[in-house]
Amino acid sequence: MISTQTRNLSLWTSLVLMATLTTACGEGTFEATGEEDAAQVESELNSSQRRARSLRIQAASAQAGLSNAVLLAGIANAETGMAHCWSEAKWACKGPASSSCDGGPVIAGSGDGPCSRKQGGLGYFQFDAGTFNQTIALYGSDVLTIEGNTRHAVDFVVSMVIRSRYIDNVSNRTQAIDWLETVRPNGRNWQTWIKTVTHYYNGCVPGRCRVYNDRIRSYTNKSLFVYNELGHDFWYGGNAPQPTPVELSVPANLTPAMASVSRNSSIPLDWDAVSGARTYDVAMEYSADGQDWRQYHTWKERRDDSFRVWPQITDSYYRWSVRACAGSECTEWSDFAAFAYGDPAPLVSEPETPEEPETPEEPEMPEDPEEPETPEEPAPPMGLRPPGAQSPAGGTVSTAAVDLTWEEIREATHYDVDMQYERSGSWRTYFTWKGRKGSLFTVWPQTDNANYRWRVRACDSSRCSEYTDYETFFFTGK
Repeated sequence: MISTQTRNLSLWTSLVLMATLTTACGEGTFEATGEEDAAQVESELNSSQRRARSLRIQAASAQAGLSNAVLLAGIANAETGMAHCWSEAKWACKGPASSSCDGGPVIAGSGDGPCSRKQGGLGYFQFDAGTFNQTIALYGSDVLTIEGNTRHAVDFVVSMVIRSRYIDNVSNRTQAIDWLETVRPNGRNWQTWIKTVTHYYNGCVPGRCRVYNDRIRSYTNKSLFVYNELGHDFWYGGNAPQPTPVELSVPANLTPAMASVSRNSSIPLDWDAVSGARTYDVAMEYSADGQDWRQYHTWKERRDDSFRVWPQITDSYYRWSVRACAGSECTEWSDFAAFAYGDPAPLVSEPETPEEPETPEEPEMPEDPEEPETPEEPAPPMGLRPPGAQSPAGGTVSTAAVDLTWEEIREATHYDVDMQYERSGSWRTYFTWKGRKGSLFTVWPQTDNANYRWRVRACDSSRCSEYTDYETFFFTGK
């Protein structure tokens, strides 16, 4: 079981993993508060089916870069008795249809309330990001298959080994895989592995979880059972599949490319899926004239071959590229695809080489100019009043977009909006939008779970008011 606190911590790791499982530590809670034994789960798999399931775990784990697949099989056995389909464990809830279940429902955890809520963890590793749809949106539809569920489990155990307080000198994926390959049932690093699983996968922490010893025994016994059931040679013999290097191709056929997109709308970015890729990185730049390009944002570890963005800067040109990754290995970046967002200025064409100018005639000497009249001192213009009644002004925003509103100033023709965000205890510039019409402006902040502050000023054709004082809000994202 992956606890709620584990999910929240891992959201900020490079793997962006989160899961809340439902079979071992109560209904997605971090601390086990009851005195009951660890949950016992049973499946309807016979020994032949368990062997076939173990072979698929081995193959999918090796494809993800880990040959020590018995570690994953032990977790799957503890969570669902290695059942992946509802037909194999009808005590559970029915999840979405899966090709691994002949089109039938995948297993869904039953610890998040009634099955009608559709909030249980999915598959034999019980990945959970909220509702079924939210889980699929985060991990991708492959989380419903045996192979995909296993690959995501490899990513998660790599992440927890990197974070584990019981393991030293591991700070990246390569080191984590190397450490995982050293673990042997009832042998080297075994107790350290069981403590790490109990703490970071189950969320049961020594000193804070009343059934900690029961959890330790459960993960130990369930893992040793699958090891002993099939034997050492099955898991570590020469026939066990070994990780093979993944050769990835650079993503192609990016869209939109050389397109014009209307303002105030989201942009779906699409590219061809790359065989063997588990994640994609997307980088975007913007320009007012198509020449002076500036970094906009880089989104990392997207799990699908499509991604929807909401550009913040209208009437601009954008260009973007994508690369495919499998673990720590990534391809080169693709060629840029570009689109015009809104109504930017026409692109500046390359100037023609000018003709050699003719030699000018000697100019006549000008007459001495008359002394100009001293101009009258202009009367200072009346200043504009800064807007008032800003919103949001404090509080928390938990939607994907934020509506900024303020008092309308009758003389104003437009407004400038300045925003900052907080990182590491200091305020940093986010963006300044100029020439906004009206007293409502919707923004899509790119950084979740951060404090923002913003201010606004009113302008006409020749002058602007002072900026208002900053108003602050906390943005959680959708």
